[in-house]
Amino acid sequence: MADRTVGLTVAAAVVAVRIAFMAYLGGALAEPARDQELYLRLAGSILDGKGLSFGSDENMLRVERSGDEGISGSWASDPRYVFGIGPVEEPSALVEPGYPMILAACMAVAGRVSGAVFLPNLLAQIIGALAVSEIARRLAGSRGAMLAGLSFAFYPYYVFYTANAMTEAIHAGMIPVVVLATHSAMEGRSRPAAAGLAAGLLFLVRSTVLFLLPVQLAFVWRARGIRAAAWVLASFLVCVAPWVARNAVELGSPVLLPTKGSLNLWMRNNPGALSEEGIEVPGWIEVHSTELLSYPDFSGLDGEVERSAELGRRARMFMFDNPALMAWLSVERLAAFLSPVPSSPAGREWIPGALMYAAAAGLAGVALHRYRKSSLAWLMAAVFAAYCAVHAVGHGGVRYRLPVDSVLLAAASAVVSSIWRRT
Repeated sequence: MADRTVGLTVAAAVVAVRIAFMAYLGGALAEPARDQELYLRLAGSILDGKGLSFGSDENMLRVERSGDEGISGSWASDPRYVFGIGPVEEPSALVEPGYPMILAACMAVAGRVSGAVFLPNLLAQIIGALAVSEIARRLAGSRGAMLAGLSFAFYPYYVFYTANAMTEAIHAGMIPVVVLATHSAMEGRSRPAAAGLAAGLLFLVRSTVLFLLPVQLAFVWRARGIRAAAWVLASFLVCVAPWVARNAVELGSPVLLPTKGSLNLWMRNNPGALSEEGIEVPGWIEVHSTELLSYPDFSGLDGEVERSAELGRRARMFMFDNPALMAWLSVERLAAFLSPVPSSPAGREWIPGALMYAAAAGLAGVALHRYRKSSLAWLMAAVFAAYCAVHAVGHGGVRYRLPVDSVLLAAASAVVSSIWRRT
């Protein structure tokens, strides 16, 4: 089967399924809203010449929606600060710059319509499907390539998030590109700089990819030596340098990771916030240093970097003082990350995706054994393991696993095609 035929078929399937879904939605973005408004408003701010900043009017809306009750009321009580950290009407580094900038660029051409969201998400999904197809081809040939590409095209979660103004569609589409670029660097098929470039560009959309960089460096170093690994690191740093330099100028500090990460770290380990999400800490776990669970008043701290640093400091102190709680939460989050069932299942829409994931996960284990002599198979396993580890500490749940489901789909397709070929 010609590679060109595989590529055209896979790309056509990605486009057809997602256009059908958008037509089903009537051209509207998918629900629930989640963080879609955040990215849309940031894109609008860029188009209005204000750069990455939040207006006072949109922050007031967020404050009103949060109300005065619960944990969120503590950080949303001051309308002068977004998430209690970033001053309104000022340059911000609360979230990664990539996705708002991509949306702004598309809106500049297409207008502020849902199609401006759909276009970059669709392109990323096409690229991701082709990359998954190539990964499976390297393991099992053209038949595996076709099956992997179509699995990506029809994976229900990926179809759904294509209609969301959030980073998931690009995140899921770019992870297999990072894997493929890294393996190509290991094999000498492409320059090592391409691997760092792929990771750096994705980092600007979703900073979680930073934790894949050590995996890339380790595999490339082992396969090609320290010079090749240095090129991976250098190209990654070149990608992120403009972002860091911008923050040094605008915020007075060379911020690399989004400042909102400190709020996530504080909330995700806070028993009160966890309780609001339906996660109850067992009674046998004693919680220490509960004074760190109170949201700081930030007296004398007006800047975004200073506020984020203080909140992050309190979060890390609380984690250090509660090893039993952290161990339990890590197990809980890892289980939620690996589970096929969403943390808050609604209706039956999640069932097809859950069944497809469960089958792919089981077959991926078989693939690791079957292709245990393949460096590509071990690279894929390491990427999945890295995401497992990161989200066991931070965010559990199906949504955060989706980007690396692509490596499972590729591995499972390779196994199925090899069995099919033998029969």
